[in-house]
Amino acid sequence: MDVQELAIKACQMSKQYLIPGISEKEFAAKCEEIMFSLGAEELWYPMLVNFNANTVYCTRGKHLPSEEVILKDNDIVLVDFSPMAQGRWGDYSETVIVGYSEQFSRLVADAMDIFQSTYAFSRQSDTIGELFRFSKHLIQSKGYQLLDPGGNIGHSIEDFDNQDRRIYISLENEHVNLRGKKWAIEPHIGKDGFGAKFENVIHL
Repeated sequence: MDVQELAIKACQMSKQYLIPGISEKEFAAKCEEIMFSLGAEELWYPMLVNFNANTVYCTRGKHLPSEEVILKDNDIVLVDFSPMAQGRWGDYSETVIVGYSEQFSRLVADAMDIFQSTYAFSRQSDTIGELFRFSKHLIQSKGYQLLDPGGNIGHSIEDFDNQDRRIYISLENEHVNLRGKKWAIEPHIGKDGFGAKFENVIHL
């Protein structure tokens, strides 16, 4: 399997361990174990696991998976998988509901809709500016905020040792053409102290 398929499969396999009582740190370790068992050679970004109110964090930053943050009976979980294999980068995220919460269900459904619409629109967008404005308008029209601290909805996938060439899908790069590159699409939305995002890679 290619590295993006590996990321997706690892995410699906990991969900069986989302049992109330597990900590963010324990679940992050399990996700990493699964990725390496499937053939990941390293991670280009540390495993991101956020429970409950920590779902507002979309980068590692000052928030590390914690031993103290424990999964509740009715909870929301944001995970982000970043495996590498043979120099290729994978990048995949989901937001998962554990138990039942009407608030979380609505947030996750809207995040999925925004992601799917943005992902589909990328196929007909020529520039970063077109795609970003489309997604940002959709986020705001549904009453959410874009949570990424850099104000982007994704980035290019450069593979190998080219991370310094990564281009972010934000207005500062609005005139950059999307064609001929791989992009991770990941609008991270939030409201009322919780966040959600979905992410997948597309080759345009």
